[in-house]
Amino acid sequence: MSNQVKRILLISYLLLIVLLISGCNLPIPTSSPQSVTNATQTEETPPSISVVIPDTDGISPAAYPGILPPSDLPEIVFEVELFYTERWMRVHQTVDIENSSSDTWTEIVFNIPVNYTPGSFLLDSVKVELSGTSQEGTPPLFGQETILSVPLPSALQPGDSAHIEIGFRVIFQPVASTDWPPNGTTGWTENLIQAGEWYPALVPYMEGKGWHTWRYHPVGDPTFYPLTNVSLMVTTEPDVIVASGGSLGHEDGVWRFRVDAARGIAFLASPHYEVVEREFDDIRLSSYYLPDHAIAGEVALDVAENAIKLFSDLYGPYPYQSLTIAENGFFGGMEYSEMISITDYCYRTYRGEPNSVLIALVAHETAHQWWYGAVGNDQVYEPWLDESLAFYSELLYFEHYHPEYTKWWWKKRVDVYDPYGPVDATIYSYERSDYFIPSMYGQAARFIRDLRKIMGDEDFFAFLQDYQATYRWSSVTGQDFFDSVRSHYSGDLGPLIKAYFSRTDW
Repeated sequence: MSNQVKRILLISYLLLIVLLISGCNLPIPTSSPQSVTNATQTEETPPSISVVIPDTDGISPAAYPGILPPSDLPEIVFEVELFYTERWMRVHQTVDIENSSSDTWTEIVFNIPVNYTPGSFLLDSVKVELSGTSQEGTPPLFGQETILSVPLPSALQPGDSAHIEIGFRVIFQPVASTDWPPNGTTGWTENLIQAGEWYPALVPYMEGKGWHTWRYHPVGDPTFYPLTNVSLMVTTEPDVIVASGGSLGHEDGVWRFRVDAARGIAFLASPHYEVVEREFDDIRLSSYYLPDHAIAGEVALDVAENAIKLFSDLYGPYPYQSLTIAENGFFGGMEYSEMISITDYCYRTYRGEPNSVLIALVAHETAHQWWYGAVGNDQVYEPWLDESLAFYSELLYFEHYHPEYTKWWWKKRVDVYDPYGPVDATIYSYERSDYFIPSMYGQAARFIRDLRKIMGDEDFFAFLQDYQATYRWSSVTGQDFFDSVRSHYSGDLGPLIKAYFSRTDW
């Protein structure tokens, strides 16, 4: 064996060791020239500022404008027959939607990410009813297309409603433990089935512009969904346990869930799941985990409770009635409304210490209930809007509960990956998630750190509360973000923006 080959093997081995000890959803890109650790950068990272929690004692939810979601959201109902042992499901979906725009609609448009994986999605039937007219037929869905346009039998005028029924099947594909999101969000492992992006989801309608669509690209979170009210019923084998947000209970293999103002609904299922539950402040928490991971499952519940308490103080009241944490079977964490899924890698490697990626990732995904859930954004073209604040929330969690580990957080969650590129990258800026996530997330965390430093804690946290309250139950843009910043800071943001963004005219 030549010396050159030996050096290559040694470098590969060292990178593997770093991967195993340093990150759960942020492995080092194996072919990126930026993956070399910058040892001096960790030492130069300024220490974090202590969190100053705004005094919100005695403030009732009624004091927050927009605390309740809109009352005219589309109603989505799923009836799922899950054949767990055969690894497929048959679904009947209904959609009741009002044309709340001032435009006339001739179609209604959905996004179906699971169809991107060949052989995973079969569209069986589509039926549309409105104003006494109906239309049956199956619109074409070719190859790996994810956008489904459903034509209407007649024009849907402003204020009128449509009822759509969709029948489809999903054949679950095997998921590897090394798969990154979005690959593997829907699939099966030996221990469980995970259904993340598994159904036709409404896309946003833009007043005067039409239905907002995009080209599916398997990087990051390639979705952008409006709020909907969702009811989910899953019928499966009696020994299978189903985890989702907004649980209404179960009986004889029938599991029922309801989530209002949802950006997306997911479920995981396993005959092996164990569960611990508790309530605080009328919020129901549930943690689903595999039998060998009971300690980590309990810790995940503790972290979620602590995160909700902290982030409710920092950002505003928790947006929902419950939160479900479920151990998944691939290499990533994912957020859904009232539910988060956490990679089994974090459970397997948890050793009982606070400097754990399990703790960081549960805090991160819990923060998404504010940044993604209550305050939405286009995760395709402006993913930094939710990920910057969710990722930085990990640091805020450690600052408040484990301040002795903030330097560890910067080193192991950010600096080890030597982030590069602009914060305002789109998912199309990167070929793979394992390039995109370490770089964009890390740069976004540094941007939020520096923004907080120049604003000062008082103005920074006042901005976050105002931003969240102003845009709760809507979707934001980068311009909205900086407009909110400037309402609390009159200094020059130009140098900061130039340092981190490709666009400089915010």
